[in-house]
Amino acid sequence: MSIKITYCSSIFVFPVQSVKLCVCQFIIRLYTVEVLYMFCVLSPVVVVNVDGSLVQHPLTCLGSFNREEEGWRRDNDWEKKKGNSFLVNLEERTGGGIFTCHSLDKTLLKNTTVLVKHLDEEKRILEGSTRTGIQDVCFMKCSTRNYQGEFHCSWKFTPTRFGTVMFVKVNISCSVDASGQQWTCSSSSGQSDIMCSVNSSGLGVSCVDRQYCPYAEETDRITLTIYMRTNYLLEEYSKCFYISEIVKPDNLSIKKVNSSTIEWSYPVSWNRPISYFPLSFQVKEIEGRKCKNGCTCDSPYTEVRTTVHTTESSQWSVKAKVTVCVRAQDALCDSPWSDWTEYRLNNKGNKRGRREKQKKKKNVSQ
Repeated sequence: MSIKITYCSSIFVFPVQSVKLCVCQFIIRLYTVEVLYMFCVLSPVVVVNVDGSLVQHPLTCLGSFNREEEGWRRDNDWEKKKGNSFLVNLEERTGGGIFTCHSLDKTLLKNTTVLVKHLDEEKRILEGSTRTGIQDVCFMKCSTRNYQGEFHCSWKFTPTRFGTVMFVKVNISCSVDASGQQWTCSSSSGQSDIMCSVNSSGLGVSCVDRQYCPYAEETDRITLTIYMRTNYLLEEYSKCFYISEIVKPDNLSIKKVNSSTIEWSYPVSWNRPISYFPLSFQVKEIEGRKCKNGCTCDSPYTEVRTTVHTTESSQWSVKAKVTVCVRAQDALCDSPWSDWTEYRLNNKGNKRGRREKQKKKKNVSQ
């Protein structure tokens, strides 16, 4: 058994299979124990693993003294049990709560929050999604718009629950500031120094690696773990990725070169030089007048002809009556494509010509 002392400034949840004691701004970590304790001042939080069967976890009031006059409350209800110890019954995802012990005159002596963490893979708090051909359920979506060491991960709550982020862990060791909303994480190799902040909406986390080098090859994946709480249920969500796997360029800017040619430029947010960070492009051509009635680049086309091309060039010849959509991707990685940028050539001259022909026909008929 080993003991590690780390600075602590707030109540937060750590990985399972450990016991942590946070007293007077310090954490004492005792490994190989399957219950997690957090004591900051006099308000400990206990996370107990359950696997579906009944689990009993003992609580003590103050020290090891047996005071029969001490009473216990679970949330707002008094329990029949008296004494210095109390046995909490937990099963499935129920049994958690706020447990307080009181002296004979009902003075509060200790306050303990018990959270339940189920060990099965079925989640209740976040809404999952699956990709075609992949069986794993994805609960977090992570992306970045360049190679600057910043990334953002978001999630959706299920319709019946709304959770609160209790702790964020990236790779190995993390600490939280006094606000409980910003974490600083570092890897054992010292090559990463990641700071994360939970968004004000509670629906995402934004992170930046302050030691990130865009010109260096990524050797280790980033493992982001979120501990989410709703009522007295705690769930763990993780996502593992390289920055190169989640990089999604911003939209391209398209402009007209002449009556038959357009060109686009790299996003301002994309890394330079472009010779080291090249992009490849997809060009979608949508033919037909029906697109004038509200077609977009992402619309499913069944009544119009659509052609998709891949190119390294940043110029394209535009045909008449054709809507052009362009998007970009890192040319060296199989990462997400940017959103489409649409361009439609405005042939005002042709419209005037058609109106003049129609006017002449009208005069002849008269």
